[in-house]
Amino acid sequence: MKQIRGMWFPDSDEHLEGQLAINPLVDGRGTYQYRKYAKALTHVTRRGHAVDIGAQVGLWSRVMALDFARVTAFEPLPAHLECFERNLAEPLAACRIDLHRVALDSVEGELAIAMPPESTGNSHVAQGGEQGELIAARMLDSFDLTGIDFVKIDVEGFEKPILEGGEQTIRRERPVIIIEQKPNGNAERYGRGRFAALDLLKAWGGKVKWEIGGDFLVEWT
Repeated sequence: MKQIRGMWFPDSDEHLEGQLAINPLVDGRGTYQYRKYAKALTHVTRRGHAVDIGAQVGLWSRVMALDFARVTAFEPLPAHLECFERNLAEPLAACRIDLHRVALDSVEGELAIAMPPESTGNSHVAQGGEQGELIAARMLDSFDLTGIDFVKIDVEGFEKPILEGGEQTIRRERPVIIIEQKPNGNAERYGRGRFAALDLLKAWGGKVKWEIGGDFLVEWT
């Protein structure tokens, strides 16, 4: 592991150092996409429970923990989990942090996760003969989460199956959601259109409020 602006990352990662350099320090530590987070937060009226899906090393989870009473994070890769645990090792106010070491899918089972060593944030469900680490997968609905106010989903094109596995939770809780749908071919490699996940949220009654750099903010009508 190596430390960049007070946050721990896998030694091989070369991508996030530049990203942390252009984002502000918060509570003395580096952040990632902080302006998106701060803008999304203006839509969240309650600060009880935030969910971080694709938590990686905990960059979003850590700032969530400064603003919410509870954070539930999902991250499947051991290299990221080791860093996450160090990045959120110290108590953050009265926040309760629950870290689940699993992948999420539309069904229970296993997924192979490929991790590009130089850009670990681009880790994704392996496809088309790619090599990947086998990880247990569960459905979001199986966790029976309640009181959810805010959800961030960044899983490199695998957003739709995660939503399908969390339909009951999302439609019941109606949280503010920020979801990645970038024009980079990530969703297409799984045979889906770029906006497949966003279209599903719209079909459930979600309304897009804004988009910044391929991340969309969804509220409920």
